[in-house]
Amino acid sequence: MPRLIAHACLWLAAVPIWSQVSVWTGQYDQSRDSANLSETVLTRSNVNTNQFGLLFTRAVDDYIYAQPLYLPQVTINGTVHNVVYAATINNSVYAFDADTPSLAAPLWQVNLGPAAPQVSHNALPRCGILSTPVIDTSSGTMYVVALTEQSSKMSHSLHALDVTSGKEKFGGPVIIKASVKGTGSGNKNGTIALNSNIELQRPALLLLNGTVYLGFARQRTESVVPFHGWELGYNATTLKQTFVLNTTPNGNEGGIWMSGRGPAADSKGFTFITGNGDVGNSNISESFVRYATNHSQTGLYTAPNWSSLNTNDYDLGASGPLLIPAANMMVGGGKTGLVYLLSITSTGALQFVQSVQATPGCSSSADSSCAQWHSPAFWNLTGSTPPLLYIWASNDSLKAFSFSGGLLSTSPVFQNAMTAGLPGGAALAISANGSTPGSGILWAAMSTQDASSAAVPGVLHAFNASNIATELWNSAMNPADQFGNLAKFAVPVVANGKVYLATFSNQLAVYGLK
Repeated sequence: MPRLIAHACLWLAAVPIWSQVSVWTGQYDQSRDSANLSETVLTRSNVNTNQFGLLFTRAVDDYIYAQPLYLPQVTINGTVHNVVYAATINNSVYAFDADTPSLAAPLWQVNLGPAAPQVSHNALPRCGILSTPVIDTSSGTMYVVALTEQSSKMSHSLHALDVTSGKEKFGGPVIIKASVKGTGSGNKNGTIALNSNIELQRPALLLLNGTVYLGFARQRTESVVPFHGWELGYNATTLKQTFVLNTTPNGNEGGIWMSGRGPAADSKGFTFITGNGDVGNSNISESFVRYATNHSQTGLYTAPNWSSLNTNDYDLGASGPLLIPAANMMVGGGKTGLVYLLSITSTGALQFVQSVQATPGCSSSADSSCAQWHSPAFWNLTGSTPPLLYIWASNDSLKAFSFSGGLLSTSPVFQNAMTAGLPGGAALAISANGSTPGSGILWAAMSTQDASSAAVPGVLHAFNASNIATELWNSAMNPADQFGNLAKFAVPVVANGKVYLATFSNQLAVYGLK
């Protein structure tokens, strides 16, 4: 699977697409760096109020909680399109022409069943598809998880959809079930079963080495117990379950939610971060957890202050991991504002390298008025300019930290005094023409009001990525550029001269050059 460039496949049009970018997974790639380094159309000189703005919107049937995905040169009904895919909390999946304003109708649309009712603490009207799907560009298959309700019973299902038609493949869908042996909360005769009335599939899906991975955490309200974190794996062509992990088989909690981020992966394995819960006795809460592709656990790093994190509801796993492949390192951090830098050894073990107090974090309560929920974006610069890690947490300023000599700078090298909204700060993405410093744009989507328990308006920002004190453009500068209500945690998708933005206003917003 390529990092960003999807090469011509049999199901795609038989025309060259080597220079075009595909965004086939959450946060752009398996590193979860939220960076497109092949953007040649949008530049710092043309992203301004005179040349750039909202081009059109695409209507959908409900909120878009998942990040949109994008494929170039897909043949649908005999016609070649660049396609943007959107999934709603009403369990609907849409394929739209990504470029032509007049082609407003979906190229195809499918509904995957009656969506479950709202999750009260997220203020969503329904709770169908929340996680970002993943696309196998080699087979033209989109994997997506839907939560449905029938006769007051919830069930999760894994679907494999043909990207050209939305039709089910590989005998799907399959109902997601899992169980493990354990003495933890909710066990019956020493067995703990996944309960879709309690657990919710939130992290972006991961496709790695022929396996689709799904993570779970608590779903209904903050007071629901017992619950557990789960990570499941399914064969990508048979949809047979091949991997089952319960994070607290002899305890409670340990959810894998990561504000919707997916596990970070390389060719040898994948890593996720767990939240509040029990530690020890085979329980792995408040931890970075790494598994090899053969499904053996190779790495585990538990926050030293895990007990305090639990006491104060300061989930380490409120944010997801970001992999720096060239350095065999990863970063991640949660509600305390502390960012951990870990190295990955040749055996897959995780070793502590550094921690940086990147944002103030929570001081007296674990709520949305503090902390880093959105994971960082990373621009892997070359030459004399070191790579940059961007973080924008709740009630804090936008910051860029340098990565040099295997360490993060302990204070920002660039900063913007603007304060991010709630909850969790801003969703960040980088677009640039390669890794040279002169081309980068940092995109940020954030709320204008507290979005913790209501759908509220949002703003899309564009900054000079080499000096984030300089703002190039934002969607509030021109009333015609406003997109409506913010889709919490959804990263802006920049591809081939356009920016695709999920919203809670029942539409997908598309920005580009006028």
